[in-house]
Amino acid sequence: MAKRQRGSRPGQRPQAGRPAARGGARPAPGRAAAPTVAPRPSAGLTDEELARAEALEAAIVAEERAAADGRGRRDRRRSADDAPGPRARTGLSGSLAVIAADEYRYVARDLRRIVVLFAAMFSTLMVVYLLHVAGIVGNF
Repeated sequence: MAKRQRGSRPGQRPQAGRPAARGGARPAPGRAAAPTVAPRPSAGLTDEELARAEALEAAIVAEERAAADGRGRRDRRRSADDAPGPRARTGLSGSLAVIAADEYRYVARDLRRIVVLFAAMFSTLMVVYLLHVAGIVGNF
């Protein structure tokens, strides 16, 4: 259970005329400090602001299209090992089974690479052992 602090019970707020922190300067009684509010423009956006907003929006859309095109080119360049199966990449909009199938493809590829690496290391170790037993390679 959390330790309670003085004056911080749920649902309580500091009183309007008193400062929240201790030791601070107190306002004069009967006078509340008026909050300063920045003036708002009465009219809508100017033509310059609208043109700038349209230019920014066009630049953002162009960047998104370029990123999507670049992503598509990268997907086409993938090797046959990484190529998506009959159920293409769905992102997060598919069912859990489809997403899991996509992830299992990567797991299978990684396991294949691990087996190949293990076979290469084991065969190298056996060759060195046989050379050692035959007396070709000395103690090291």
